[in-house]
Parts: sequence; structure tokens; C-alpha cells
Amino acid sequence: MPRIKDYTIGIQHIKAPSSEISIGTKLFFAISNQIIITTAEQKFTLQEGDILILDRHTPYTIQGDANHSIIDCTISDSFFAYYFEDYFSYSFKFFSKENAPGRERIVASLQKAITELLVASIAEKSASKLDAQSALFQIMQLLTRFFKTAKPSSLRKETGDKRISRIIREIEERFFEPLSLQEFAQKEFLSEAYLSRYFKKTTGVGFLHYLTEIRLKNALQNLLYSTESITDIALKNGFSSQKHFSESFKAHFQITPSHYRAKHHSEKKLFEQPSEHLITEQIVQIKPTADILSHLSNFYQEIEPARELHAAPFERKTIELANKTTYKLSKNVHILTIGKLNEVLKENVQTEILAGRDEVGINYIGIRHLFNGTTFLPDMETDELVPTSSPYANADLALTFLKQQNLNLFIRLEYQDISENEEAVFEKLDHFLRHSVQVFGREFVSKWHFMFFNPKYTSAEKSELKRLYKKLYQLIKSLLPAIQIGNFVPFSLSKNAVPMRHTWFLDVPEQIDFVAYNANQNEAVDFSKEDAASFLLSEDYCLSKTLKLKAFLKKHHINKPLMLVNWNTLTGNTRYTNGTFFRGALVLKTMLDLNKEVQALGFWINTELHEEDGSKLNINLDGLELFHFFNGKRPAFYAAKFIQRLKGTVLAKGDDYILTCYADGYQLILFNCATINPRYSVEEEFLKTERKEIHMQIKGMIAGEYQVCKWQFDRDNGALYSKYWQLNSKHGLDKEILDYIVDASQPTLTVSDEVISDDWSFYAYLDLNAIHFYEFRRTI
Repeated sequence: MPRIKDYTIGIQHIKAPSSEISIGTKLFFAISNQIIITTAEQKFTLQEGDILILDRHTPYTIQGDANHSIIDCTISDSFFAYYFEDYFSYSFKFFSKENAPGRERIVASLQKAITELLVASIAEKSASKLDAQSALFQIMQLLTRFFKTAKPSSLRKETGDKRISRIIREIEERFFEPLSLQEFAQKEFLSEAYLSRYFKKTTGVGFLHYLTEIRLKNALQNLLYSTESITDIALKNGFSSQKHFSESFKAHFQITPSHYRAKHHSEKKLFEQPSEHLITEQIVQIKPTADILSHLSNFYQEIEPARELHAAPFERKTIELANKTTYKLSKNVHILTIGKLNEVLKENVQTEILAGRDEVGINYIGIRHLFNGTTFLPDMETDELVPTSSPYANADLALTFLKQQNLNLFIRLEYQDISENEEAVFEKLDHFLRHSVQVFGREFVSKWHFMFFNPKYTSAEKSELKRLYKKLYQLIKSLLPAIQIGNFVPFSLSKNAVPMRHTWFLDVPEQIDFVAYNANQNEAVDFSKEDAASFLLSEDYCLSKTLKLKAFLKKHHINKPLMLVNWNTLTGNTRYTNGTFFRGALVLKTMLDLNKEVQALGFWINTELHEEDGSKLNINLDGLELFHFFNGKRPAFYAAKFIQRLKGTVLAKGDDYILTCYADGYQLILFNCATINPRYSVEEEFLKTERKEIHMQIKGMIAGEYQVCKWQFDRDNGALYSKYWQLNSKHGLDKEILDYIVDASQPTLTVSDEVISDDWSFYAYLDLNAIHFYEFRRTI
């Protein structure tokens, strides 16, 4: 007598309504036209591509219209529970039509796995059984990772042993014998009363109920596909009598066995004989035609190659928009440091400056070493009455470009540069400002900022620093009072103090227009240690330092705008970790946290200029570059771009999301910040633990039709280094390859049309430090 198969799969065509019981977890995958499946609770209408998952022990009726076809797959309880010990603690119920947006890739993966299992099961190839086993386990993985729902705790089992799985497998193998609860209790060395309670608590149904369903499931096949008498069918399937069989049958299907046979006997289905292998297989015919297989091949092609879907911590978030206090995001000044002024004359630098202005909102171009290098040409002796050459020729070209692009200067004047030849520097500065006003006008030059800088460790005396700053302040303000002049303060978070030599600015607060500072998360970490706790302590470092500096200034009665001119998130201390450790969400969260706290944020233009600027180190960690070599956009570029894109008013903000409302709809950013040792960024197994899945519910949106645009930014969708390493070669990369890397390294955009109610939800699967940006645009 055959036992329940470990799995069954086949293509069905239903000519008349048929009643069944799902013994095991059942999956229906509609291939064509319309199929209707009805359970006690709900009616499901499946059309092409739809998937329905029914939980175990679910009676249902199935019917279809003309020319329909559907894949019917069942995984037995005992087989599933053998590989997933918590099987009976969960329900598996799902209908793809009712699936909240955001799980399309997961559903597509399930479609693909079911298709692969079907094709492998009918293939006559030596490797087909291995292919079938692989597809079957992929289905089970997807079900347990994404489609399970925990039962109420009162119904969940107490232990994780395989006892119930063992009992069920024996029931499935011997259901036609006169089995009893007492027999199994003795085998398991348990009392009948305890086993009865334990079995029901674990499976959700009683021992006798389960046994009866197994017997009825097999009796159904005999009723439909044999001419045996009702009595013979009852006895061969373990029922004690025809009366017992008829009563049980009617209780489950609301019809007697004889009436059921009369109604459905014309339906003919063929079954293969069982195999004795671990995974036995049974093909339910209609035999797949070439047209059907060709149609199913679409489900292979529609899934793009991507990183495997892994189980991730699941979070539910609800945003209620009613009676929310709204506010507008501040528009921070963004400073893009390029080094010397003459860098503006380079074509690639101009390209990056314009991209930063248009997409990131760059307002100011940061300049260092104003009077060094070739920015200013040497004065030439000439016999001309009016010289035709000018020391400002290069500077004028650079300033013309900046003025035309509506960009202003943020000039860093360093104590060391000034002190080497104080009188000459002040004379040059005076002439340069007068010349700039004459050529470009007061309105343009008056918007410039000057920052007086001296490094943390200095030999200069406090009084000398104060004297030089006051002289600088007086010179600039006497020419253009509107120019802003500030001081760089090397504030220490750990000491909550400023080095004594740098405290001079506290004596002249009226001559300080702004306070500039650095905040580098790498400062808080000892990369030589593997201690995870030290990395957690560095979390929110930039915000903590900013708030502490504010408190320090307030204590000294100074209330000036803050400018974070150099900052960074965790990067690791090598070029490799600086590239492979994706940190888009860390940059974005820091910018959001600092939005109300600072007036300006600084960035470097690119890796090349950053690392060569006065540093002999292998890598410079004190700032964020927007670009890598060859104009490749780094994570900071897209993180800043997303914030620049935010419009309207903020309706809700949490640790890992922000929601805004604007004239055409809503915008939502979700992000998954993880402060970890960047060395672990190359360990795939570790990174799996940092992913998460969110079920986001938004209540109170204006109901209607929306176009939903979603940008996904993570290491597989937009990260420059990921694409670079995919195409890397020890023989070098030519321009064509580099251009492809730059073009391909951008966030992935998907667009969908959604009818959104005032209570709407969707799923999001976020990788380590990923950013998902949603734009909900109302249609007219």
C-alpha cells in the first residue's frame, strides 16, 4: 500500500469542481487562464502567474474555466518537519494577489523554484533527481524564510525534537492499518493523555483527526479513479466500516462518498508508481506540452541574477500620519573642497563640480593654499604702460567659471602659510580681494567665507594665534563687511575640551562669524583590535561630537553657526576596506542627524586630490569624497543626493526612516544602518546577519492611484567598488571598461502603479547599510 509521498507535483486541468484536503503544505501556481479555489474562509481567483499557498489540513474546492492549467505541488508534513523542526509552530498561508508590494523578487524566486521542480520531475536526465531535490529545498527555504506565520504561543510546541515528525511519518506509511494512540504512546514511552495533548499542541489537530484526514485523502483518489465499492475503499484505507467512512467523509466534504463519486467519477487522472528513494515523486498528468514548457521558461528569464535571498530579522513598522506635527528639513550649505583654486580649470574637475551642484546641492567650493602653487602667476617686469599680462589670469578663469555656475568660495587660510611671510600674504590678500571686487562685483565676493585654520598640535602661542586672526578679520571686514570669517576649533570629544593654545577664540566671540570643526568616526576606533564593542561605541560619533561642542560653546556664551568641514563614517584603515565596506546608510543617517545642528557640511571632490593634499599616508580618512578616480560616484554622493531630493514637510522620522509630504505626493527613505568592523565587510556569512526585512504600514495617506518610483542603493545596486571588483583585471582597465563601471554604478530604479488606500503596506528587504528611496506620485 503506498504511503503519502514526500512531495507531489504536476499540471492539472479541472473539468468540474473537485473537493480536496491539503495533507501537507500545498502550493498552486496558475499557468494560464482562471482557476477558483475556495476554502471555508475565503475564495481565491488565480490567474496567470498567481501563487496560492494553503496551510496543512485545509479542505478546499477547486474549479477552473476552459483551457486553464495549474501547477499543483504538495510537500508532506513529515518530510517538511524532518528538515525544519519548527514546522508545526508555523502556518504557511499566502496569496500573491494580496501580497504587499516589495516582495516581487521573493515571489518571482518561488515561481522559478516551482517551475524548476516541475521540469526536473518530468525530465529524463540522469541529473534530474538532483535538480528536483535542489529546487524542492529552494522552495522550502523560501517558505520558511518569507512565508511562515507564527502560531499563537498556546498552540506552539514545547520542544525542538523530531518526535512528532517521526510519528507523522509512520502514520503516513501505515494509515491503512488499525492504528491507535495507545500504540504510539507506548513506542514513545509517553502516557496516552500526554501524547494526545502534545500532538494537538504541536500540529494544531488531534491524533485521530490527523489520521482520518490522511485516510480520506487517499480514499478520495480511490473514489475518483477506481471502480471499487465504497465498502472496499473504506476498509483498504483504514476505516473500520463503510458507515464510519461515510460519516467521516460527509463531515469533511458535506457530501456522501457515493454522491461525490457520482459527481466526479468522469474525471481521470494518472499517477506514477511510488519510488523508494528518500524524495519520492509523483507526476500528476496532464503531460506538459512544448507550449506549456515554453511558457514556463519565462519564469526563468524574468528573474535577474542577484545575491541569494536570505532570511533576515523581520520588523514591522507603522506610521500614522493623523495629527502629526510637521516641520521642514533645513537646507544645509554644502562645501566641496577641491584643493588649490587652479584645480577648477581642469575639465574633469569642472564635470564633478557641476554634478555636485546639480545633484547634491553644492553651494561652495573649498579652496586651500590660496597663494601657493600656480594659481597666481608671478609679477613680470614689462615696459608696457598698461601690462597685458596679469598675475590673476588663472584665478580669473576659475572665478569666472564659479560665478557663471552660481558657486561661491570657502577659503581656508592656514596659520603656517601666513606666518612664513606675514606681510607678503596680507598684501596679496588685500590685492586679490580688491581685484576680485573690481572684476566680479561686490555681490559675488561678499558671499565668500574665510576659515582661519591651525592644526590641533601646534607650537604657536595662544596670543599669537589671536593676534593673527584679528588682523585677518580686520583686513577682510574693512573691505567687505558681509564676508563671513570663522575659526577652526579642534574640539576633543573624549576630553570635552579644546587644547589650551586654541582657546583664544573664546576671548573674541564678537569677531567670530562661525565655528568650523572636524568629526571623524574612525577617530573613536582602534582598528588593531577586533573588539566589536569599541565599534558600537563609535556609533553616532559625528552627532555626539556636534552636540558636545554646542554645549561647550554655550557654556562660554558663544552661539555661532557650526560648519562641519571634514567628517567621515567608519571606513576601516586600508584602501581595501574603505572601498568594500558599503556605508551609504551611515552617511545618510549622519546627514539627517546633523540637519538641524549644523549650518554647513563639507565634502572632498575626489580621492586623487584628497589623498595628495599635504599627506604622505597611504589613505586619508579625515573627509568624505563624492567621487573616486575617473569620475566614479562614491556612496556619499548618492546619500547626499537622496537628501537633496527630499521635498516638502517631514511627517514622520525614526531611527531608520523619514517620510515627507509634498505637492505631488509623498517621499519615504528607509535605511539599514550597521556600525560594524569594516574588516567584516568581506565576510559574506557575517553580512547575512546584518540584513533585515521590514513590513512597513502607512496609515493616513490620501487614497488614490499613484506611480511609485523606488531607488535601491546597496552594494549590489550602485556601489562603485562592487562593480569595479567584478570587472577588475591585473592587466589594467581601459577607458571603455572604466566608463562602463561609472555608468553601471548607480542605484537601481523600479516603477510600479499602485492603488493606495489610507491604510497601505509593503515589504522592503535591506542589505547592510542599504538605502531605499520611495517616491509616491499621485496621478491626475
